[in-house]
Amino acid sequence: MNFKVALLMSWIAVSSSSVAFASGSFSCAKYTPSERQVVKPESCDDTGGFQLISSAAFNRPELNSIFSGMKESDLDHNMALRDQALEAKFRLTSNMNAARFTFPSGISRVVFRGSYQAPQFSDESVLKQAMGESDQKVSCMKNLVQEYQLAKIVNYDELDWSSAKKLTSEEMKLLSSFNPKAEYWMYNEAFGKTFQYKFNKGVGATPEEKKSDVMNHVANIIHEIEGKSDHPGAVYIHCYGGHHRTGVVYGVLQKCIGRMNVDDVINEYKCHIGYESPENPGGFHADNETLIREFPCEKYFK
Repeated sequence: MNFKVALLMSWIAVSSSSVAFASGSFSCAKYTPSERQVVKPESCDDTGGFQLISSAAFNRPELNSIFSGMKESDLDHNMALRDQALEAKFRLTSNMNAARFTFPSGISRVVFRGSYQAPQFSDESVLKQAMGESDQKVSCMKNLVQEYQLAKIVNYDELDWSSAKKLTSEEMKLLSSFNPKAEYWMYNEAFGKTFQYKFNKGVGATPEEKKSDVMNHVANIIHEIEGKSDHPGAVYIHCYGGHHRTGVVYGVLQKCIGRMNVDDVINEYKCHIGYESPENPGGFHADNETLIREFPCEKYFK
């Protein structure tokens, strides 16, 4: 075999491998360099977007009976129903993605991002399991532990909805059932406050002061994700829906630790919040983009 033929065959093999790998990646991972992409476990859902009521999410009979004929704006005036809608959405969808990261300390981890991984069907769930129907979230958690040695969940939800408290409790139990040694870390318990991403929210703080405060929150969370070298394994991070707070944390991870081009980071963030155009921005929030672009990596990650 001459050199040119060998080179061609090598190129074909690499190309075929890349295509096969890409076909198993998360839907929003197309912006992440291929060498850091993670193959998506078959049972894990990566449905993104921001719309609360959609035909895809609410075509189940038990949800039709609750939300039939409603518009999303109707839920703004009924917080109890909105809470149920949020719970149903995040039991059904995960908005998941993942990448490999090597931190300045040398610690390497697979980091998954998304929304809650609580069971779809439980005694407390608004969903009713049909005969022969499997629980995809349970299968996903099992795969994350078995395939990627999931060892920690970092939850920075505000827990200001009854559904969030319920999902947190169920997620803890589910993780422990597959990995009894896994950690479950909650930001509000560790710091006695919640992680808010809006620069204009907070009494007595200017937008610039608030932006600096949010950057400190994000840095604290990323250091928690990095963890210690004596506790190996993957980490799963989430807020409520995997849109704003998770978009910011994962975006800063990609920019500062993954050394990813910031425009690609923003495009990945937009993918997760259903951004289509300035006229159809999905869940886009300008403060999220500003924080990712302006985050001073060298200040927090040396």
